[in-house]
Amino acid sequence: MEDNLANEMKELWIVYAWWSCVLVLKMNALTWFTGRIRVARRVIHSEEDKIWLQGSDIILCPTGGGHEDVDRIRSAHQYDLATVLPYLLITPIWLATSPLFPVARMILPGFAIVSISSTLLQMKIVNVHRYCSTVLSLSELCILIYMSAVSAFYYAF
Repeated sequence: MEDNLANEMKELWIVYAWWSCVLVLKMNALTWFTGRIRVARRVIHSEEDKIWLQGSDIILCPTGGGHEDVDRIRSAHQYDLATVLPYLLITPIWLATSPLFPVARMILPGFAIVSISSTLLQMKIVNVHRYCSTVLSLSELCILIYMSAVSAFYYAF
């Protein structure tokens, strides 16, 4: 029985490590895409960046946006910082509480899949009803709140 529990916990840590790497790669990809969109739309955020582009149609926007495509991808990236980083921090704490294996096995990849889907919707790569984005965002937040509440309750008593 103890051996089975140890194997389950090891599997959960492997699943967490895999999906964490996927989420970090997604965030790095957003950084790269932001640069590519800035070049394609000719939007820069500092005078020094003008050396990389030629022509008079360059948009200078010191606040960071300047074009709806740039604003959209920056918003997706900022949302990731607000959800993925807490996930990466709270999940090891939650896994240390020995959660039920089937629940944890569903939540770990579920959060990552919802996060990736949410990013695709925010970037308008996938065009579906606008309420889908709200449902996905609420799902991410509910998972984070669940893991945080369970962890807080576990360590409080």
